[in-house]
Amino acid sequence: MAFLIKSNMFARSTKVLLGTLYAVCLAILLLKMQRYRGGGETESFHDIQIPYVQLIPRYTVIYPWVICSSIFAEITITSLIISTIVLYVSTKYVEKFWGYREVIKFVLLIGSITNLITVLTTIVFNLMRGDVGGMDKPLGGGISYYFGFLVVLKQLIPEHNIILFQGLINFRAKHLPFVLLVAVSFWSVVVSRSLYPSLPSLGSFFTSYIYLRFFQKFSMDPLLPVTMANGGQDSVNSSVLKGDASNTFSLCEFFPSVMKPYLAVVFDKIYDLSCFLGLITPFTEDSIEQSNLRAQKRQEQANQVQKSVANSVAERRRQVALQVIEDRISRNEDH
Repeated sequence: MAFLIKSNMFARSTKVLLGTLYAVCLAILLLKMQRYRGGGETESFHDIQIPYVQLIPRYTVIYPWVICSSIFAEITITSLIISTIVLYVSTKYVEKFWGYREVIKFVLLIGSITNLITVLTTIVFNLMRGDVGGMDKPLGGGISYYFGFLVVLKQLIPEHNIILFQGLINFRAKHLPFVLLVAVSFWSVVVSRSLYPSLPSLGSFFTSYIYLRFFQKFSMDPLLPVTMANGGQDSVNSSVLKGDASNTFSLCEFFPSVMKPYLAVVFDKIYDLSCFLGLITPFTEDSIEQSNLRAQKRQEQANQVQKSVANSVAERRRQVALQVIEDRISRNEDH
């Protein structure tokens, strides 16, 4: 297929992560087929579990590596398609700002921590409720990093407008995480009546935010218009900036304006307590200034990319229109 032949259309991180996704899913499929054909199985094919690949609360202590492998463990066609789309679109875009190593690291780190939070919380709740069946329900999958990429988009292009259905739906990227968090929370309360999918979604959201806000390292090179994650190796003259202290990336900015004054008080208290306990390093005036400058540069670069794409689309439309006109003229001359 032409889609597979054109490998240059994939970013390096996209190739690695999609390759891992398909490899893990194929392994699960083959192992389930082997057990199903082995005889003695009274359960349906869909209910067969592979506890040393999937995240099953009951077996997590026995197979601790599933915290990582289950990031890519999709067991339905729908979830596999969604993960493919999310990884392809997100990694291809984010790699331009971070580099492929940081993108891969981000997915593995956020996915693993989210899965750990999810499985530990699930075990505690199941023990409290005496829900034995809940210990055997598989967790994990791409939902462990979906909201992580939403936080990244909020960081990179907060003012970008997302237009759907020819302008019928129009909203900014910075509002998307809150809207979807409300949606998955509603689904958990009303439809599934369980911790899923709100628990891994919230875990992914806060884990990715904390990492990007306080721990991700960037190189600040005055000669370059763009900063790269973990890019200290790219330039000997670059200085390392830890976290993103920009005003546009504060946690309050993820919520509606009416909620910000109240949430700001709570978030400031949590920040002060975390600094007091030594969990995070307090931001300095210099780090805030550099982060604001970096955020401004990111926005300028994003605007340039969007302008370039718009110009490319306009040029293609112009070429198509000219071709249509030429075809009509040639048909009229023939008649």
